[in-house]
Amino acid sequence: MELVNFILGFVEAMSWAERISIATGLIYIVLSVRQKPLCWPIGIISVGIWMVVVFDGKLYMDAFLQFVYVVLGFYGWWQWLRGGENDTPLPVRTVDRALAMKLAAIGVVAIAIFGYISQNVLHAAFPWLDTITTVISLIAQYLLARKYLENWILWIVADAMYIYIYFAKGWTGYSGLMAVYTIMAVAGFYSWYKSMQTESVSAEGKCQTA
Repeated sequence: MELVNFILGFVEAMSWAERISIATGLIYIVLSVRQKPLCWPIGIISVGIWMVVVFDGKLYMDAFLQFVYVVLGFYGWWQWLRGGENDTPLPVRTVDRALAMKLAAIGVVAIAIFGYISQNVLHAAFPWLDTITTVISLIAQYLLARKYLENWILWIVADAMYIYIYFAKGWTGYSGLMAVYTIMAVAGFYSWYKSMQTESVSAEGKCQTA
């Protein structure tokens, strides 16, 4: 009974926008782990609502991140459906060294520039933490849209950091959601790794048969 009362009180403390965004966000992460393209339109709804909430909370880098999520949502939706060879769905794959180095360089430069702007121009809350998580999340979202396995590793890092940021801002619902996201990111990595291994074995079998 105490657990039920705690959960009810937890939910009642949230705004309606937070509740809707969290509900759709949970559906999104479950579907993305299961590689269902339907995750993208649902995710677009979730981040669109949250973009407004964090902008009002002066997390400007996070608000910008949610806007880019919307754009990447449409991109990822298309990629998952027709981004493979001959307009086929994308398979799970890993990041090669050249792409990893390029994304790392872009990340460092972006953090330096936007962190400075966030702190000295926008006077945002948690300017450097907000910027670091924003850049990591943007790279992770791009990798997710392109079905690179390593996206889940970056999500684990970013979501764990967001647990603290959102809790400190008083958004306990979203802090709790980030904890769930962190766990789901671990599950996502394991699920996608198994899927990649299965696809690899299947492809080898077809080559041998041919």
